[in-house]
Amino acid sequence: MANRRRIVADLGNSRLKWALVGLDGFLTGSIALPVDDPDAWAVAFGDCALSSQDVWAISTVNPPVADRLARFLSDQRVSTIRWYRSAAEVPINHDVEGPETGGADRALAVLAAKEFHAPDRPGLVVSCGTAITVERISADGVWQGGAIAPGLGLSARALHQLTAQLPQINVPEAPTPWGRGTEAALAAGLFWGSVGAVRELLNRQAEGLSPLPWVDWTGGDAARLAPWIDWPGSRVVPDLVLLGLARAAFFNESPVS
Repeated sequence: MANRRRIVADLGNSRLKWALVGLDGFLTGSIALPVDDPDAWAVAFGDCALSSQDVWAISTVNPPVADRLARFLSDQRVSTIRWYRSAAEVPINHDVEGPETGGADRALAVLAAKEFHAPDRPGLVVSCGTAITVERISADGVWQGGAIAPGLGLSARALHQLTAQLPQINVPEAPTPWGRGTEAALAAGLFWGSVGAVRELLNRQAEGLSPLPWVDWTGGDAARLAPWIDWPGSRVVPDLVLLGLARAAFFNESPVS
């Protein structure tokens, strides 16, 4: 693949992200785009000076938009693409049921996180996007599954759309834990409820793991939520799914060619 740039893209429910992959496996030029705007994709394609010769690896949990992205790349004459549409396609040791129905993004985040830690330490991976997921990794490096909960934005939309009077809100940074009015009360419930849910999931999933598992956070809301959960050595790692995608597609035993 000499002179052919490698690009990883993560197509979720809320946004499309892509980045260039360096020879060391790390990323440059990470960019987040609307999930439903091919015109914006075209502008970014040109601004990033991408070409038909580039090699793409794409993770998706959004089949309808994945078809649109495939057509878009075909229009750009990109011919080398490897798709990751489920956890079953990610090269990771696991003990989960039905990996063919599990999200590739969950498995890819675990794959990347494991690279940053000693192989004999258990771990937990928290992803805060449209959904909040908490994944459990045993001391011998096996992904054992996890938990899936609604994210901040999804919860806010659901409360607005499925009730008669609750407004749509953008949840502020660390609101007061109670509100004297409706919007402030919504913000308190959404934000601190999410903090409490993640804290409980971490504590529950850590049971039976020894030593104390490390915790890596990622996703758009990770930097907002992580500081409010005290966990020794926890850290926020941007673009963890893209890093896992780079590892899976370009640095395993069967790289894209």
